[in-house]
This record gives sequence, structure tokens and C-alpha cells, in this order.
Amino acid sequence: MSGALNQGQAGTDMLDQDGTNEQAPSDLTIVGIGSSAGGLEAVRELAASLNGALPVAYVVVQHMSPHHKSLMSELVGRETSLSVRDVQDGTVPEAGVIYITPPNTDAVFSDGQIRIVEPSKEPGAPKPSVDRFLVSLADDVGERSVGIILSGTGRDGSYGVQAIREAGGITIAQSGESAKYDGMPLSAQQTGCIDLVLSPEEIGTHLEKILSRPREFAELRRAQIKENPIEDLMQVLLARTRVDFREYKQTTVNRRIERRMVALGIDSLDEYTQYCRQNPHATDALFKDLLISVTRFFRDPGEFATLKQLLPGLLEDQNGEVLRVWIAGCATGEEAYSIAILLAELLGGPSITLKNHVQIFATDIDQDALAVGRAGLYGASVLNDVPDDIAEKYFVRQADGVRMIETLRNAILFSQHNVCQDPPFQKIDLLCCRNLLIYFGQTLQQRVMTRFHYSLRESGILYLGTAESIAGSDDLFLQDRRSTHMFRRRAISAPQSSKRRWQGQGGPSSLTAPRGRMKEQQSAEQIMFDALVNSLGDNAIIVAEDFSIVRVFGDITPLIELNGSSAIRMHLDLLRRPIREEARSLVSLALKNDKPRSGVRHLLASEDKDEVRLRVIPMSAPNAHEKVALIVFEAVEKRPIDPITSTEDDTTAAGARIRTLENEVETTREALQQLIEELETSNEELQSLNEELQSTNEELQATNEEMETSNEELQSTNEELVTVNEELQVTATELGERNREMIAVLAATPAKIIVLDFALQITQASESAMEFFGLKSPLGQPHVSNCRVPGNFPHLAQVCSDALRLGYPVERQAGEGDTGHTIKVSPYFDDAGKVNGVSLVVEEHVAPRVSQD
Repeated sequence: MSGALNQGQAGTDMLDQDGTNEQAPSDLTIVGIGSSAGGLEAVRELAASLNGALPVAYVVVQHMSPHHKSLMSELVGRETSLSVRDVQDGTVPEAGVIYITPPNTDAVFSDGQIRIVEPSKEPGAPKPSVDRFLVSLADDVGERSVGIILSGTGRDGSYGVQAIREAGGITIAQSGESAKYDGMPLSAQQTGCIDLVLSPEEIGTHLEKILSRPREFAELRRAQIKENPIEDLMQVLLARTRVDFREYKQTTVNRRIERRMVALGIDSLDEYTQYCRQNPHATDALFKDLLISVTRFFRDPGEFATLKQLLPGLLEDQNGEVLRVWIAGCATGEEAYSIAILLAELLGGPSITLKNHVQIFATDIDQDALAVGRAGLYGASVLNDVPDDIAEKYFVRQADGVRMIETLRNAILFSQHNVCQDPPFQKIDLLCCRNLLIYFGQTLQQRVMTRFHYSLRESGILYLGTAESIAGSDDLFLQDRRSTHMFRRRAISAPQSSKRRWQGQGGPSSLTAPRGRMKEQQSAEQIMFDALVNSLGDNAIIVAEDFSIVRVFGDITPLIELNGSSAIRMHLDLLRRPIREEARSLVSLALKNDKPRSGVRHLLASEDKDEVRLRVIPMSAPNAHEKVALIVFEAVEKRPIDPITSTEDDTTAAGARIRTLENEVETTREALQQLIEELETSNEELQSLNEELQSTNEELQATNEEMETSNEELQSTNEELVTVNEELQVTATELGERNREMIAVLAATPAKIIVLDFALQITQASESAMEFFGLKSPLGQPHVSNCRVPGNFPHLAQVCSDALRLGYPVERQAGEGDTGHTIKVSPYFDDAGKVNGVSLVVEEHVAPRVSQD
């Protein structure tokens, strides 16, 4: 990718007469049109339907023969009133102009200009490349880009529409029925990133409707109250897809809904909600749009270069075990294969059996994207993002694109997994989650980060995207020194992390064991470490490089300053002045020079008996990824007034000297007495401890007897549970019989009855209704729009949607007189009074019998 774009940027800049760099207007929409075989006819039909009054410039990227002069500009110009021009290097696009790219070159869009660059050297690569132009267009103009894929063979353009989709632009593909060759449009549709599928004539008309409509959705942006229609839309989406988007960033969800409304030409959010309820394919399209399943090989090459430097250390730490990698939100798998390539290069190249050394889990909730990743088949344009030497070793060229070699595909397990709901993987060494967290709300982000912390091994690496950070989870991860987007799992967690809970299924109830259990499980090394710290001083703290307090020894309450401006977090800023500033400088010097540092004496208050001196000791190990320092608070006795240097007379000085010595002797005597008392107390405590041990032994015997009693009670409870289980089985059998009876009654009734859920999917139907509506058995929850109805019937989805929206029965007539039908739709409610769905009954009008008299 970078190589392709850099070539485009390497050309000479086009300057206007006053020496400034010309660029396209910021409000100009750029439409990229890609086509190949049969594309000339489609482009001419599209050009004939375009409106020249729109602020739009069109760039046609048509595969052409490199050996013949193109007459496409003249042929297209005959069909439209718009100006048609050939592209020159540095062309600044203008509104109302169709630009035709020249043969045997590639075109890219850079800094508001169309640049002509050297084409790919790959044999059989399309010239010009549609993918290359659309990717550059998405990077440069973002949501002001539109990608259109017309008739053609191959897969060119599929990569480009993904980039435009990611940037927020509109994507359109020609319908297969109208395309002379449907290879390119069909491949683009299979990416799941196409908004509309239309014929060339319809594209022009619909494009005018989309671009002439102002993108003002004030109702959607103001809609934050509970009863807003977006709640109903999210409910329809949840019923259809079983994925809850309510905790995603509201701005992201609103922007994607706006995008779908723009593509469909719908102004009202309520109208769009009703449209999604009545058209399942619209709900599926919104689901695809919210997933944004797009990625690239080696996206952000600088970050991958840093990752390549970190991987050897991870491999060395395995000690023969398999390296476990998790790519969360893998989309179509390009990133998973990129990391697999890096690992294969470090382990010996493409000939090595990678799955024997590495286990890669690539997960996503988009099944279509996962299917692409499993196949490992991509368009040839992906090679623009891959270095030539890597492409030669790990890609197999085929007629329809390139395929990853079997060694890489065997090492990667693609599976459907929701990082927000499903249990996370365990013992992961490298976790890549790039450009996924940016779509989550803050609460959801923190919950996912807690799951990631649980998944990683100690000192495991978390690899995030360029727009993501660990904000709010600093106590769980530490930024690696070599990259701003690589993070290590903290080996020494701050106190806050012990309070974090992980509510996922199948995982522990807490990341950290309770304090009592932790104390019991302390190793001998931990006990010796605590003893060493206590020998240095009664009161001490361990501080990380960011000056956050990791652990506290003793009681530092007298050294803490807390007021209205204090940040309530475990940080050196909590210390009182002046030791706060000195602590920062000493920690920095100690960690920088890897040598202990001592401070000066401080008298924190005039009434204090002792002064305080800071002693900072760096704590580091050869394989430690996090540097910490130990701060010991030494209590130092005040300096007494030296009588020799006093200004008083000699008698007074001698008396002061005597009093000082007497005070020291008294202090020593008191210290000795205190020591004797402490020794006597210790002896008494040892005797008491011996008695307590004997008592504890007796209590343990009593506890053993109680456990035997509890065991008998548990056996009794187990028997009761068996009885309850049998009763539940009987109840379940009865419920099953009742359910079968209800189904049998519904099936046997001559009335035409169907039952629908909140998304208007059919859950039950009578035999008469199935025959009348042309439904097949088993039912399988089809949408109501799949029902076959007579020509005089109203739109069933609209009638059912009205009943759901209004909350009371709706009745419609079909036909007139004795030959018509009455359609009755009634909503049904749950115990809380919430609408769960509707029932639909069709009554046939029966002509009265005429008496023979």
C-alpha cells in the first residue's frame, strides 16, 4: 500500500501561475468509476443519465489495451452534456467533468489532484488499476468519495470499495442482469461493502438523489431520549442478527445509520426504521455497515516493523511451547496473514510447518468476512501493499487473483466470536485488536480491555490500532518503549486492578484472588522480598516509571496531602510538599542511572519529633519489561543544637551539653527498657501462640466432625434436587404436550393464522395459512415479505408494521363483496406490557346461500 501511494506522490507538483499548489475544492465529491470488459457500454449509459449541475467530478478507470490509442473520451462524450477530458498528471478535478484515465498507466488521487504513476510490474495486473485509484481516493477525500463498479471480469475494484466503505463514502455496483460481464460487480458485492446494486441508468438517477439531498439529520443527532425511534431500530437489528449495538459509540452508530439513509434516499429515521422492519435485506445491510469489515495487508507498515522487532523476544520466551496469537476483529483476514508471514519469516520461511510452532486465532462476528479469510483468496491488487520478496514466497498467483500458501492457511483458525459477549481465549502471547475499539463506547471498551488482560500471559503484548489507546486501563497495561501502540500486560498490577471484575461466561469471577487467599498463596520469594523492604524502612512505596504507586508498605498516612485539587488516584502527587517534588526527581535519577539515591532531611511540621529522608532504590531485572523503584521513608531524629557553637555563655553551654547527654542516656535507657518489655511480651505471645495452636488443633477436629455432618446434609440436599429435577422433567413433558397440542390445533384450524415476532419473522402458522401464503414446511422463520399473496392484497409488512407501531389491532380489506378477504392484525404483549409481535388472521368472505324457494 505505502509503496503504491509513494510512487504517486513522487511526481512533480502542479503549480498554478502564482506558484501555489492547486487542489480540488473541499466541497467537491469525487466519483471513481471502475470497469473492464463490457464497461464502455455501461459507462456510456451511466454518462447519459448524469446531471451536470451537481458539484461532482467523475473519474473513469477503464481497463484498456496498452498498445492501442483509446477513443473512449470521444465515445463517451457523444452520450452526455458533461465535458469529457483525458487525465493528465496533476489534473485538478472540476465539477461537471468526466475524466478518462490513459492506458498503460495507473492513476492515484493525492492532495486534491489526479496523478499518473507507473503501473504494477505484476504480469496480468490490470492497467489502470481500479483498486489503486479507489484506495487513494478514500485516503484523500474520505466520505466525499463514491465508488462505482461496472461491467468487467476479475476482482479488480473489490479492494477499493472496502477502502471507500471504511472512509464513509458511498459504494455502488452494477446489477448482474444489466452487466455484460458480472465478474467485477459480483466480486465487489461479495465483499459486503456495496450499498446499492443498480443498472447504469438507475445509478445516475439515484446518485443525483443522494448528492442533491442535504446531509442534515438533526432528528437523529438530537435523538438521545429513551423513546427515540433508534431504540426500535436497534431492537429490530438485535432480533435479526442477535448482536447488540447499543453500547457502541452513539456517534458511530448514528453516522452509519445516516449513511444508509443517504444511500436509500430516506429522510426520516422513523421511516427508515419501518423500512428495515419490512425489508430484512435492509437490516442485513445496516448490520454489514456497522461491522465495517475492512482491513489491509501490513496496514501501517511502521507499526508492523516495530512488531517484527518484538516477535523474536516472544518466541524465545516460549521454551519450546506453541506461540498463541489472537487477532480480534480480523475481518477478511489480511492482518492475520500479515502476522503469520512475519512469524514464518522468523522461524525459517514458507517451507516450515508453521502450525507446529504457532497457533493463530482469527475471530470476527461477520461470517461472510470469515469465509473470505478461510479461503485465503484475494484480488491481485492486494500485492500493492506487500513487499515483492514476501509476495513471491507466500502468495500463489491464480487466474482470479492470489491465494495464500497452504502453510499459512493451516496455521490460522478462523472462527465467529464476539469479544463483547463470548468467553475470551486464554494464555495468549500476542493479542492484535486494531481499529475495533474505536467503535465501542467507554464502558464497553473497559470491559473488553479487562477481557484482554485476562487472556494475555504475563508480559504478553497487546497490539492496538493507530487511533486507539489504553485510556482507562492504565493499571492493566504498560506502553512498550518502542511503540505508542504496543502494550505489555502489567506483571505488577496497581491496587485498582484487583477490584476489576470480569462478568463473562466461563471465566473467573475476579482477576485477582481475595486478599486473604493471596496472602496464603505467597511464595517464599515474595515473603523474602517483603522482609527485605521492611528491613530498609517501616514505611515505603513501589513506584512505576509513570510515578503511579504500585504497592504500599506500612503506613504513609502522615506523608499524604489530600485537598480539593488532588487527583484521587494512587500517584506520587498524593505526597505532601516538599517531598512530592523530591520524590519525582529521585525516582527519575534512580531509574535513569540504575543506582540508589538519597534525599535531604525534611521537617514536615514544626511539632514533629522526627525529620524524614527519602531513599530511592531502583528495582529492575534483565527480563523485566517494567521498571519500578522502591521509596523508603526514613525517620531521622532532629539535629540538636550544638552547645559548642552556641552564642550563650560557657556555663549555659555546659549545662545544655549535660542536659543533652542526660536526654540521650534517658532515651537509651527507655529504649532498652522498651526492648526488654518487648522481649517479655514476645515470650508471652509465643506461649499464648502455643496455646492457640493447641486450641486450633481441637477446633480443626471439631471442624472435621462438622464437615462430616455437612456431607450428610449435602447428600440429603442432593436427593431433594433429584426429586425437584424429576418434577421439572414431568413439568417439561407436560409443557411439551401442551405445546404440541397448540401446534396441532393451530395446524388443524381452518382459519388462516400466522404469528410474527418483533422483526416480522413468521414463528407459527396454520396449515391453511401455509397453503394460502405459499409457505414451506418446516417453517424456519421466514420474513412476512416472503408470503405469496393475491394481487388485491395490501402490503402485509406495512400492515403488520402499523400494528406494531400503533399498539392496537389493525384491519384491512382486500377485494370487494363476497369475493374479498378481511385481514386482521393484532399485537401481542409480554407480562411487562411490551409488544413482542403480532398475529395475522385472514378471513374469507363467504357468499350467502340463495334459497330455492
